[in-house]
Amino acid sequence: MSSIEFIQRVIYSLAIALLLVYSSGLPKRSLFLSCLAFCLLILGINFIPLYRGSSLIELLRGVTGDVSIASGALMLAIIANQFDFSEQRKAVLSRYERLFLLLIGCILYLSTFSFISFDVYHLGYLSVSMLIVVALIIFALILYNRRMGYVWLLALLGFYFQLQSSNNLWDYLYDPLLWLVLIADTILWLNHLLIRRDRKHEY
Repeated sequence: MSSIEFIQRVIYSLAIALLLVYSSGLPKRSLFLSCLAFCLLILGINFIPLYRGSSLIELLRGVTGDVSIASGALMLAIIANQFDFSEQRKAVLSRYERLFLLLIGCILYLSTFSFISFDVYHLGYLSVSMLIVVALIIFALILYNRRMGYVWLLALLGFYFQLQSSNNLWDYLYDPLLWLVLIADTILWLNHLLIRRDRKHEY
């Protein structure tokens, strides 16, 4: 197994296991059960064959391709954040950052499937304008001490050292799996807002 293959498996495993654990609501009930479920899911999605001897990880990789360096860094940061039991603990990404990333994904993939006439993905091939915009966003985020800035800086370094098989910067900053996670997170957030609003109306 090559180093790129190993990195991709680790990123996919962390992303899927984390998404399933948080979708179940376990973290609100028990940290121990959350950790146990997370470990079991890591093993299950890698070693249990689902279709023609292929595991869930192998099937998803065949559909979505490689996961970005940014996704891997975000997953590791989210996992590490769960072990911060201080009262000052903050979310890895603010709601505004999540919505910003969701908007980027919508524009990127609508462009990829020709719903938008301008080819946004093509800008990732060493476009000077793309590099300048990304560098400015990273600088602004780090200036305000936002973790997303460090995540994108790591992705930019990964692009420079070609840690993935792609030559497009977008593939280091974004991927379909991250977009799906953000969509699910936004739906859950909106659902929570609706439930809270309904409860207020009851009183």
